Amino acid sequence: MKFFISLLLWLVAIPIFSQSKISIALQSFNNFPSSYIDSIKTGIEQKYGKVKLIVLPNKKLPTSAYYKPRNRYRAEKILTFLDTLVTGDTKIVGLTTLDISTTNGKYKDWGIFGLGEINARPCVVSTFRLKKKNVSSRLFIQRLVKIVNHELGHTFGFEHCPFYNCLMEDAKGTIKTVDKSDGNFCKKCRILLMNHVF
Repeated sequence: MKFFISLLLWLVAIPIFSQSKISIALQSFNNFPSSYIDSIKTGIEQKYGKVKLIVLPNKKLPTSAYYKPRNRYRAEKILTFLDTLVTGDTKIVGLTTLDISTTNGKYKDWGIFGLGEINARPCVVSTFRLKKKNVSSRLFIQRLVKIVNHELGHTFGFEHCPFYNCLMEDAKGTIKTVDKSDGNFCKKCRILLMNHVF
């Protein structure tokens, strides 16, 4: 029994793509701090393994994504822009400190942590809602890395997972869901993701 538990914990925690040729581009926008990039790169490598990480030159957020009534940017329009920056199977993560939003059911403009296009290339993450209530630098980086890895999961074809504490669990608009997660895929998601890629 102890051996089985140890094996299960090992399966959940090790990087997924240990022999992968997956490429992931990081596209920062506007005043996104370059100091966060190294933490994001480390977080992706710890979760996804030996992926090829490409840091692109900083760009301004596309004006076409700006939503003036709420002074923020529409995430789906940022995804459209990001998709033009890469080719082939390369994934791309947009990174911004500014507020982003999308439509969520009856809410026309719903503020979000991030958005990933299912089984496609682009995703985007915003730090705007991650530093509320003067959180520590350590907790902020943990949140940022979890959300980046979560949105990347969507680009590999994953919807939200119903399993408690899985990295792909729906945050449901609250940072508490992110904070309680250990940042790992559940066993089911991990196996499905390995089958999706290899």
